[in-house]
Amino acid sequence: MPMYAATSDHRPPPVKNLYVIYYGWLIANPDGSPNEMARTIAAAGPSAILASFYTFEPKYFNLSPQVRDLLHRAGTRIFAYVDTDYGARPLNVVEAEAIDYLDNDVDGIFFDQVYNFLDDTLMAYYHSLYSVVQGRGKTAIVNTGIAQPGEAIMRVADILMVEHAWRGLYQTNPWFRKYSPDRFMGNSSNEPDLEQHFDYVVEHQAAVRDTREAWAHGIGWHCSTDRYIFLPEWFSKYAQDVRRP
Repeated sequence: MPMYAATSDHRPPPVKNLYVIYYGWLIANPDGSPNEMARTIAAAGPSAILASFYTFEPKYFNLSPQVRDLLHRAGTRIFAYVDTDYGARPLNVVEAEAIDYLDNDVDGIFFDQVYNFLDDTLMAYYHSLYSVVQGRGKTAIVNTGIAQPGEAIMRVADILMVEHAWRGLYQTNPWFRKYSPDRFMGNSSNEPDLEQHFDYVVEHQAAVRDTREAWAHGIGWHCSTDRYIFLPEWFSKYAQDVRRP
C-alpha cells in the first residue's frame, strides 16, 4: 500500500473506521475453527482487527485460515501484532516474524512499542520494516502510544496509532492536521496496567461517545473496549449504535 501524502490545511470529511483490538483466542479448538468471539466480531463488521497471529501456550494458529476467511468475508481487514520493543529487538527477527504473517493472508502488520522518532536514531530500522510491508502491497500500523512523536514517523507508517492519547493528538500535536484522518488511530479502554488516561470508566455510552468524538476531530480509526484480551459484553450494541446517525 503506497504511503499517503500530506494534505492541505483543509481537512477532508470525517473518516469513520471502527476497528477492534482483541488479543484473546479466536479459535475454538486446535483445528482452527472460529470461536464465539470471532463470530461476534465478524457479525459486527469492523473495518479492521488487530490480533495475535498465534496463541501463546499452547501455540496454535489464532488467525487460522478459517478465522481469516470469516473475517475477510465480513469485510474486516486483519493486522497481525508484532512487537519491536522500541527498536531493541533484532531487525532480522522482527522482519522474519512480519514476513511469516504477511505470507499467511493478513492485510498488514501492527508494529507495537515503536520508537518515538524525536530524533532519527532508528529511522533505518523502521524504514526496513516498512519496506517489508509496503513491498508486499500491505499496510503498516505503528504504535508509539504518545500524542507528539516526531513527524518523521509518518514516513515509515501508513497509520499512526496513539492509543489513549488520541485527544492529545488532535488538541496539541503541531503537525497532525497536515495529514488525512485515515492516517491516525486511537482507542479508549480500561486497561489496568496502563496509566489512568481517563477520569471515567469506558462502558457502552462512553464508548459510543469517545468513538464519535475521535472521528469528528480527524482521527479516522477508533475503537472502544474494556480490556484488550476481552470482548466487552456491550461490544455488539456499541458497534451498532456508533454507526447510527
